[in-house]
Amino acid sequence: MRKLQRVSSSATPYSELGAADIVALIRARELSCVDVVAAANIAIRKLDGPIHAFASETGDPAVERAHELDRLPPQSAAHLPLIGVPVAIKDVFDTAELPTEYGSPIYRGHRPRSDAALVSLLRAAGALIIGKTKTSEFAWMHPSDTRNPLDLERTPGGSSSGSAAAVAARIVPLATGTQTAGSIVRPASYCGVLGFKPTFGVLPLAGVLPTSASLDTAGLFARNVGDLELALTAASAAPAGMAAARASRSLDGAGGPRAAEPLTAPRIGFVRIAWDLLEAAARNAIDDYLGAVAAAGAVIEETELPIAFERLAEAQATIQRAETAWALGREADWHGERVSAELRAYIAEGRAVTREDYLAARRLADEQRWRWQERLGAFDAALAPSTLGVPPLLELGSTGDSLLCRPFTLLGGPALALPGAWTPAGLPIGLQLVGAAHDDRALLGVARWLLARVGERAPQR
Repeated sequence: MRKLQRVSSSATPYSELGAADIVALIRARELSCVDVVAAANIAIRKLDGPIHAFASETGDPAVERAHELDRLPPQSAAHLPLIGVPVAIKDVFDTAELPTEYGSPIYRGHRPRSDAALVSLLRAAGALIIGKTKTSEFAWMHPSDTRNPLDLERTPGGSSSGSAAAVAARIVPLATGTQTAGSIVRPASYCGVLGFKPTFGVLPLAGVLPTSASLDTAGLFARNVGDLELALTAASAAPAGMAAARASRSLDGAGGPRAAEPLTAPRIGFVRIAWDLLEAAARNAIDDYLGAVAAAGAVIEETELPIAFERLAEAQATIQRAETAWALGREADWHGERVSAELRAYIAEGRAVTREDYLAARRLADEQRWRWQERLGAFDAALAPSTLGVPPLLELGSTGDSLLCRPFTLLGGPALALPGAWTPAGLPIGLQLVGAAHDDRALLGVARWLLARVGERAPQR
């Protein structure tokens, strides 16, 4: 069996391997799961020091699990679509082997009795849980100490700060996240990686810190579309009425079918939301990207949201404020100063939301989801800005503004942070590719086409 550095006849370091690469090499008996977990642990020790992506590491239990996987007969290993893949888990997902602290001192050392459903699904698919990644306090706005691997003086975004940073730093090929406003798409955009918020409910939320029952969505970070497809198939929620911790995947040894790449150039609707609020460098970088996409053969046509962007964003904010107050009010009431002043003020705002305003926001969301679904029928996907500009400096104390992600989270369909727009100084500008509800695989197919023909266009560092 070859060591990790050897792939075919050329040396390939662990940092260059994606999830699908690792699975293929393990199936070919060219790598062992023990080799992979050792390399992942070394990567954490070597790379995480200045980034602070990890809240805790699995250590020996991950090594023991790797030994168990290596002892499986080939016919059993063939049914594990993520065999040997190191995965980092955002610290809002319950884990029995590791503390689950939700980014708060209130829960320091808290050890749940069982894994969250998504963690169970990943384990059942053969993944190696390598550690927990840092999150903003209670998956909200108060930042962790995680830094952006692209520029250590800048935020990686929030709340899935550590997961985005761990994937961008090439410590792990896959990580989990959650999004209620923009907590997957924004940090992925700031860190220059893929961040996928599936259709609401596609990945299970059992055992995840609840902050907004109507909006919370589990998702994934990766560096290539194939890895997202692999993980999505392995960990998608079972149909309603079936066990929450069993994946609705076929046992064909390959993780189920991949999304087909569009046979023809895709038709993409560009939504120029909040254009006057974007930094000038962001507008220029996005226009440059659109020109490259058109030159590659895609059809780009400007479109609009079904109602004013501001109304969708405010409805999302109203729902989130009210539901977060219900979900986290007890922590604010019982623990006072151990909850940040920002979160206490936000909970007070949520408690002030009237029943009439909350229900009006819910009605608007229900109506506009259908209207948006109809509008997307004219396109293979839509493209929109996901951030107002480059990642803010850490000294500003902000994880960035989720404003541009809020409408698409409210509308409930899939959204993918797509690297491709950059400033001349080499900083990422956020783009999100969005699709109709339950067209997740079709959206990933469009992303595959764009990345194959236009690329990430990331500057050399």
